[in-house]
Amino acid sequence: MKKLIDFISDKRISVLLIIMLFALGLAYFNGIKFGIDFSGGTRIPIVLEKPVDTVTMDEMVQTIKTRAAVFGLTEVKVRAVGTSEIYVEVPGNNPRLVSDIETLLSKQGVYQGVVDGKEALRGDDIYTGTIGQVSPSQIGSQADWAVSFSVTQKGANKFASVVKGKQDYPLYMFLDRPDAIVIISKKDLFASTSAFVKPVTDEELIKATNDALRLNGADIKLYLLEDFEKYKSSIKPETNRTKAIIAQNSTREVVDYLKAAGFAIEQRPPGELQPVFDSSGSRGQFAVVVREWKAVGLLSSPRLSPEVTSGIPNYGYIISGGAQGSGKQRALDAQANAKNVESILKGGALPVQISLGSTTSIPAPLGAEFLKISAIGAIAALVVISLFVAIRYRTPKIIIPIVFILLSEVTILVAIIGSFTIDLGAMAGIIAAIGVSVDAQILITDELLKKDTAEHTKKLNRAFSIITTNAFVAVVAMLPLLLFSGLVEIIGFATSTILGALLGVLISRPAYGAIVDKLFD
Repeated sequence: MKKLIDFISDKRISVLLIIMLFALGLAYFNGIKFGIDFSGGTRIPIVLEKPVDTVTMDEMVQTIKTRAAVFGLTEVKVRAVGTSEIYVEVPGNNPRLVSDIETLLSKQGVYQGVVDGKEALRGDDIYTGTIGQVSPSQIGSQADWAVSFSVTQKGANKFASVVKGKQDYPLYMFLDRPDAIVIISKKDLFASTSAFVKPVTDEELIKATNDALRLNGADIKLYLLEDFEKYKSSIKPETNRTKAIIAQNSTREVVDYLKAAGFAIEQRPPGELQPVFDSSGSRGQFAVVVREWKAVGLLSSPRLSPEVTSGIPNYGYIISGGAQGSGKQRALDAQANAKNVESILKGGALPVQISLGSTTSIPAPLGAEFLKISAIGAIAALVVISLFVAIRYRTPKIIIPIVFILLSEVTILVAIIGSFTIDLGAMAGIIAAIGVSVDAQILITDELLKKDTAEHTKKLNRAFSIITTNAFVAVVAMLPLLLFSGLVEIIGFATSTILGALLGVLISRPAYGAIVDKLFD
């Protein structure tokens, strides 16, 4: 008992035990999430507007993969089917995840910044490597989320030219601004104005709405539902892709008439159809502006400060916006909005219009039987390793610390990675980490058992210099794959390899050294 207490009291061993207990708790409360190959999933078909050649299809698949990479270890498979369809497959049947992926995929990915009815900035001008989430508090914003980026010299010059002399004008930031008309009731149009301190007339609100919808002659037309009978015979779609954005509870008569007129119907829930107004009461003609409007892709509309309207190019910009709900739900919605915007901007615009088909469940190609076989194989590997080590060192007591360290590393890695998704790549990384762990433990043991005059501390230092170098090389080799490859298929492998290397060099290898040092003292 005294010897056991002596073992646990060692800081290196106690840290490993604490982390292992934390991992077990994480696995117990969050469960372990497995990828499509192990647990099946959901397929989301993407239908292209027209057939495309191989180059365009590869570009679209890669763009979607880059967008999906923002979800980290959440496995997403993307593959082309023929020349006009793409399958996106996500693990499990989590409605929230499927909804997030559908929102991500439904975007064409065209970013536009509009000032006074003119395009000041476009997604083509953005350096994708500079896109990243920032905390609104860092920029003094009252928004719930924010994404920053830098632009090219061409983009900066264009922006400076368009906004010159337009201090306090709103900069309308759109993502996938539609070719559309909006038919909305006064109740929905003015829903967010009840909190205004000063009264605002209907005319001011309609003017602010039309200002937000202007763009170089490609305006989005606004129509009030109450006047539908007056203007319905005069509205016609500009192209065969022009949408009519209406409320989900619109009458069958309105929907049928718009369909007959040639519009593509897009029905939105109140939370997306209703614009969010901002009233400062002290900005002249822009006392009221539309701050956010999901139905038309308006993310935010910050006012232009004097320093950016001087005509001098500026290279850094921030998109920000609000979220729905309250408390934890609001934080989750803000996180999802920021993630989607970051993902779409990084992936870029799709070269062809798309539409989403109906989702279907897909079976696991490997399934529970594969997991069972993997577990049996892992146990068999531990037995073989234990026998090899016992024979090599001719002492059974060395088996216990090696098996303990291996089990602790596997537990911690599975718990951490399993809280996201364990796919085939992640599983391969975990298995590779086990092999590296055994190699490092044999190295430590050999150093400690050398019959020379060096102290144990110096022997451990020699072993750890080699182990640290190996871990550093592994992390450096995997980081580019994790950060810059954009390939969803290898994110799991790269992440589990890096976590295994860091876990080994910082936690488990020092703990093993402490155990063996005490055993053979």
